Amino acid sequence: MTSNPKLVFAGEIAQIAGVIAVVAGVVLSLHHWPAAASLIGGGSAFFVGKKLRGQ
Repeated sequence: MTSNPKLVFAGEIAQIAGVIAVVAGVVLSLHHWPAAASLIGGGSAFFVGKKLRGQ
């Protein structure tokens, strides 16, 4: 099964964005709702990116 290069690239970008969002959420702490949203969104983006990359 071959991977679509565009999906692999989109997956890489989603994973990078996910990691950045998680780090931002940790820095802001979970005492505020934007930080919680950042952590949840970042974690979701990381796993979506991983799925798109086929890993």
